[in-house]
Amino acid sequence: MKKTQLGMTRQSRSVARLLLAVTASISVVSCDKSSAPGQSENPRKDRPNVLIVITDDQRAGTLNGMPLVEHSFRDQGVYFPNAFATTPLCCPARASIMTGQYVHNHGVRHFEPYKLNQQTTIQSYLSSSGYRTAFFGKYLNAWQLEDNPPHFDEWATFPQSTRETYSGGQWNVNGRVQQVEGYSTRFLLRMARDFVHQSNDPATDALPWLMFISVPAPHDPFLVESSYQGASVGKWEGNPALFDDLSDKPDYIHARASKACDLACGKSIRAGQYRTLYSVDDLVARLFDLLDRKRASENTLAFFVSDNGLNWGEYGLSGKRYPYTPSVKIPLLMRWPQELAPRTDHRLVANIDIVPTILDAADIDPPADVQLDGHSLLNEEWNRRRLLLEHSGVDEVPTWASIRTKRIQYIEYYEDWHDQTPFEREYYDLRVDKWQLNNLLADRNKRQRPGKNYVQRLHRKLVQDRICAGEGCP
Repeated sequence: MKKTQLGMTRQSRSVARLLLAVTASISVVSCDKSSAPGQSENPRKDRPNVLIVITDDQRAGTLNGMPLVEHSFRDQGVYFPNAFATTPLCCPARASIMTGQYVHNHGVRHFEPYKLNQQTTIQSYLSSSGYRTAFFGKYLNAWQLEDNPPHFDEWATFPQSTRETYSGGQWNVNGRVQQVEGYSTRFLLRMARDFVHQSNDPATDALPWLMFISVPAPHDPFLVESSYQGASVGKWEGNPALFDDLSDKPDYIHARASKACDLACGKSIRAGQYRTLYSVDDLVARLFDLLDRKRASENTLAFFVSDNGLNWGEYGLSGKRYPYTPSVKIPLLMRWPQELAPRTDHRLVANIDIVPTILDAADIDPPADVQLDGHSLLNEEWNRRRLLLEHSGVDEVPTWASIRTKRIQYIEYYEDWHDQTPFEREYYDLRVDKWQLNNLLADRNKRQRPGKNYVQRLHRKLVQDRICAGEGCP
């Protein structure tokens, strides 16, 4: 395990737990892998279980605070360093994770969970194909607590990460609104354990399952578990984007940055996020220990993903919703030991690729009238050249859409979601300006600006991408 800069107390605890996890995994590999009773004549007995761990507002680059996640996923699975949330806002992003569709197709543009067609979700597809299904944790923002989430056999849900839901609070547990006691990650582990072990009926126990574990961390208000109060988070002195002069940025950035999140603000957010993620790191290790003991780890397709990123004072901003890298770039990791060798996959990928990957692994086709915008990550021949990012105006952040590649980012701003004429644009050369300090369309040196014909081609692509569906999407 690589050393981090997060303090010897944290490191020594992690090493001890990591050695236990490695020992457990070795013992499981040596066990007999005979089929469970009742499986031998099932032609689809090898369909994988599916585990999706979703964090809340975790930006890319924070896995160095999660050594056990890195061991379980990065060392034993596939790490995607170029992964993005197609919309950097919780509810729309979570709908994209569930549907494999861009926001302009699933329709959840804001905190509007009831606009989601629940028949087009992965839980619907797998439930109707014989999977047991469960959702534990944060569901969709603005979902009414007393309403049960559709297409799940078991659930314990809440709609918004708050101080109360970090430490318990009101949850809907299998149709009953009740007070939950204890820190959220510990309660989520209990629910997961009960779901995985719930059946003593061999026929039911042999069924594959889908389980979401959706934690409140590291969303504010960063309620830290008692064992990690004051834990070291290492030194951080910001990055160049915290000290950008903003002269090339749109007016709305100037207005929001006037409420300045400076370096001290960014350090405070970062510390809160890391300390709450330490408990998530523990949770993931215990989940895989649970699956190892159940002899289910090898054939479980697991994902670790965040709904969106977060600014730590870059461009004077906190929060998300912006088209810039801290908001849109996310951690995304995948493991399936039975099928996938550990590696780093540098392709341009997104949250919309999770559902197509699951369906590919389970050999399930979506309904004929449903088009998936994402692509299966199991198809190594596929390679995305560009990605659409989109956001519908909310809370003083205007509507915008963007083309993102590994080399450039082009952004347009609109008065309205359906508008095709931008009132402002940005363009960044990511090869030399990864912190997006110099909007070349506002550069005083005309020689630095991209040509008008080139910008028009990007505009035309963006017009097409904003109404794309299925195979026509980037």
